[in-house]
Amino acid sequence: MTLDIQTVLIVLLANAVATAIALPVIMGWRVSLAARAFQGASVAQALGWLAFLVATRIDDRLMSSLSMACLSGSFVLLWVALNGWLSARPGRVPLMVLAVLTPAGYFLSFDHYALRVGWSNAGLTLQMLILCAALVAPAPQASRRWRGLVLLCMLTLAAVTAWRGVLGAFFTAEYPFYRATHPVNMAAALLYHVALAMCTIGLLVAWREEAERSLKQQAQTDGLTGLLNRQSFGERAEKIVATAHRYGDPLSLLMLDVDHFKRINDGFGHATGDDALRTMAAALSACVRGGDLISRHGGEEFCVLLNRAGLADGDRFDDRLRAWLRSEVEKLPHALDFSGGLAELQPDESVDALLRRADAALYHAKAAGRGRTKHADIA
Repeated sequence: MTLDIQTVLIVLLANAVATAIALPVIMGWRVSLAARAFQGASVAQALGWLAFLVATRIDDRLMSSLSMACLSGSFVLLWVALNGWLSARPGRVPLMVLAVLTPAGYFLSFDHYALRVGWSNAGLTLQMLILCAALVAPAPQASRRWRGLVLLCMLTLAAVTAWRGVLGAFFTAEYPFYRATHPVNMAAALLYHVALAMCTIGLLVAWREEAERSLKQQAQTDGLTGLLNRQSFGERAEKIVATAHRYGDPLSLLMLDVDHFKRINDGFGHATGDDALRTMAAALSACVRGGDLISRHGGEEFCVLLNRAGLADGDRFDDRLRAWLRSEVEKLPHALDFSGGLAELQPDESVDALLRRADAALYHAKAAGRGRTKHADIA
């Protein structure tokens, strides 16, 4: 049995349409921007192949140019997905430029077969190579397995697409029209089937990784403020304290409590109280250094582990934090201040012991009238 290119393309269209329908069903609609871009790329692919197949029956120039625009658009959306899943990726500007120039050049050179075939296939090849560059750029948080699978698919497609462009542009007699049953053209169409399935599998794994990272982050952070929760803070603090003991580095812990928080809740409502906690979290985030840890320890209580910092450094941090809050207080409908307890790590002291001393100092600060920070006694 021999296959003609039209039959292969019809099956490819059916595959692309099925994928475009299945992805939202599997993934749902309430997904991240990266996942939404992945879904959009599958729709653009399906529309591109549909436009290509119906082009000769409607308006070949217009519809096949639209096909090129959809295929180019699908690559842009795939880049958006990779940019979301792998962090900032290279190639955004050249990819956008190629996504415009590829269908535009195809449309304008439509009457010159060799030129439009060479132009369009070169444009598509370069877009695939940009996606390959996005896949190989460093991304320590992502699995190499799905990236390698998608990379292999893209490189293979780029190779056959470039080969098809060279045939059409320079060996036109061997590839005289787009639907010619040439081995390279057949290979490209068949490989699109395989690549579509493999890329879909690989990118579904990327989406699963994103979901797992999101769940892990939710388990480690406080939902209201975005700071570390108490358990996660404790786990990370133990490592930092162990390092401080090993190298003899100073380390301090500030435990603080928002003053008169119940008054804020009772007088202005719980939504305003939540805003006060978020403001405190923003103040802490603005004032810490890299390597410090912040947590919402519970209720209106926060904890800051100041790495390589003695009591004097802790006092300076306390001053910065109070100055930041004073600069923001005019924007708030209520006063916002805190009481604090500051403790410096002692030889062989555990995290729990350090927390207890800071908590005792916090209690003394409250008893002394609030709005101040007390140093902990050395046990």
